[in-house]
Amino acid sequence: MKTIIVLPTYNEKKNIGILIPQLQSVFKKIKKHSMHILVVDDTSPDGTAAEVKKLQKKYRNLHLISGEKQGLGVAYLRGFNHAIDKLNAEVVFSMDADLSHPPALIPQFMNGIDEGYDLVVGSRYIRGGGTPDWDLKRKVISRGGNFFARVVSGMYSVHDCTSGFRAIRASAFKKMNPSHLHTRGYAFLSTFLYELLSTGSKAKEVPLVFHDRQFGETKLKTRDMVEFFLNALRLRLKSSSRMMKFATVGGSGILVNLAIFTSARNILFGTAGESNWTLLGSSLLGDEISLVYNFLLNQLWTFKDSTNTDHLFTKLMKFHVVALTSVVINNSILFLLHKGFGVPDVFAKFIGILCAFLWNYLVNVKWTWREKIE
Repeated sequence: MKTIIVLPTYNEKKNIGILIPQLQSVFKKIKKHSMHILVVDDTSPDGTAAEVKKLQKKYRNLHLISGEKQGLGVAYLRGFNHAIDKLNAEVVFSMDADLSHPPALIPQFMNGIDEGYDLVVGSRYIRGGGTPDWDLKRKVISRGGNFFARVVSGMYSVHDCTSGFRAIRASAFKKMNPSHLHTRGYAFLSTFLYELLSTGSKAKEVPLVFHDRQFGETKLKTRDMVEFFLNALRLRLKSSSRMMKFATVGGSGILVNLAIFTSARNILFGTAGESNWTLLGSSLLGDEISLVYNFLLNQLWTFKDSTNTDHLFTKLMKFHVVALTSVVINNSILFLLHKGFGVPDVFAKFIGILCAFLWNYLVNVKWTWREKIE
């Protein structure tokens, strides 16, 4: 079975010169498969491609293609398509070129493929896996982001949704719709996994101890993190019509809130004058009316087929409790990320809003209306 390790690179000259010989050494232990390497270089200015060409003189199973730097997702797709269409790969690997993914695990991945799995994932979050080089801040953010991706997008069968160390059958890759793989950065990893699982791919995880890179700089930027969280929410909305309805109701509730707040403020300011109390009163009135509006619209539309027989007032009170708790969650995450971990305030607030929305939806489904989560 022809297997190709796809390595996207950008300024990885030092790492690639170490990694390729390590891979070649591991390949000698794999007897049942024809192992190859495909470096997908984004025109690295440090001479990564030249280093690969030098190594090609020694290794005949080493391949190279180049292209413009357009993001991790674009590089992987370019590599996968070339490996399958041009090099006739039956299995493709995604793997970091920065030495954070140990080549010694590759035989375990291939054992999983031989057992009939379509996808084998190196997981940091199962027994035997870990991130020993990370400080507490990075561990909290990574685990929180991974948990968010799993729960929001519904990928419960895989514990590490953001791992980039994977083996994929070419037949499983071909089942996916390429137009769905439009994310370019870090979010590509979760999108790609979601699409694989959506087509019925059978997945297995192996423990991965992830070590930090020794040479070069990380490619992960703040915009990649924003794209990642937005993409997780997009995947859930894509797979859950009920959640989409819930989000639509919430969006319209914001307009109702603003309309009531503006009207009440104008009336109260006109009679009592401008003060902190009139401002607060107008705000609370808008909050309460929009909350009741959201509840009724969800009752009549989002959960219209609910079999829950609780009294309407009981549901309304539960809805209030969930909403109040979401405010606490929203602001707690804001202060935790911004004050505790130095995350930019706008981004921290954005994450808080997403988590509060997730809390609102999941708890209202399971508690207020007591329905099965889609």
